[in-house]
Amino acid sequence: MARQQPGPGSGDESNADPGLQNFRFTFTATPGTSGFIEPDPKLGGQLRESSESLSESVQDFPEEFGRTYHAYRAGSYFFPNDSIEQERLALQSNALRKLFGGRLYFAPLSETTSPRTILDVATGVGDWAVQMGDLFPDAQVIATDLSPIQPKQVPPNVNFYVEDSSDPWEYSQSFDYVHTRAISGCWSSFERQIAEQAFAALEPGGWFESQEVDCTIACDDGTLDPEGPMATWFRDIVVAGERCDRCIVIGSTLREVYERVGFVDVHERIFKMPTNGWAKDDGLKELGRMWERNLLQGLSGFSFSLFNRAFGRTAAEIEVSLVDVRRDISDPRIHAYLPIYVVWGRKPPASDHLK
Repeated sequence: MARQQPGPGSGDESNADPGLQNFRFTFTATPGTSGFIEPDPKLGGQLRESSESLSESVQDFPEEFGRTYHAYRAGSYFFPNDSIEQERLALQSNALRKLFGGRLYFAPLSETTSPRTILDVATGVGDWAVQMGDLFPDAQVIATDLSPIQPKQVPPNVNFYVEDSSDPWEYSQSFDYVHTRAISGCWSSFERQIAEQAFAALEPGGWFESQEVDCTIACDDGTLDPEGPMATWFRDIVVAGERCDRCIVIGSTLREVYERVGFVDVHERIFKMPTNGWAKDDGLKELGRMWERNLLQGLSGFSFSLFNRAFGRTAAEIEVSLVDVRRDISDPRIHAYLPIYVVWGRKPPASDHLK
């Protein structure tokens, strides 16, 4: 069992493993019948060595196709985690916040009556969690991810955990607000692995919110060739996800999933994100250019591991196929967009839930 890594504000940074002082690891052990596991005093020195090896192992990112991927539960997530991907994730975050009019959330949270506990699932580079920590300084923000790629300098109320969110959630506290964003391809079942667990982990009256980009390319004026390179690529990534037991299209199912799990007061907003700067409106034009950079920077990383495993394509074959996809993405004569779904719902009060 790994020792817990001290988080920011813990007052014990001097003993933290280098580069991991802001991360914690969650593991479980089954106690004996007495409820107490007696330690073997002979293994005292070995325990520290094992813990240090684990800390190093989550940073020892495996390399494939010239990119690095997460080490903890290696292979369960198909997209890279290197500096190129981290830059893309930051760009994507900025574009989404701009699309949302500067909003970080849509659930009716109050800055005057702060949520006490916030959980960000699959946090990526952790920017959303940090921003929420700044916005709600009295809240405790917990953010989880397979990769420890979050910043080292964070608000004292923000903690990052290296964790596989598809495992059973065993937090010691419940949450007032749970959040996911752009998590297509993370899980085999968003409903079972995430939505149901979010419902169970929330306080009665707490809110769950998802902000998700669907890989269903669309066009309203016929300028997108449905058999062209870009449309074909988006179909391929959905099929590849299905073959690898990963949900790529989540947004359009969110409202139904929320209601089926038991959330009430479920709301849905759908946005259109242009794939490049083709829009006449200046704001949408700027957003489209941001999203074009996001797609171009992410295209290889989205494709390599997933298409190799699903279709048996080599890296060279994948790269050749992406030449025409990139051309389509940057063609302002193609007026394509991606739908972005924001859905939020409330866990009913205990009295309602028992009826």
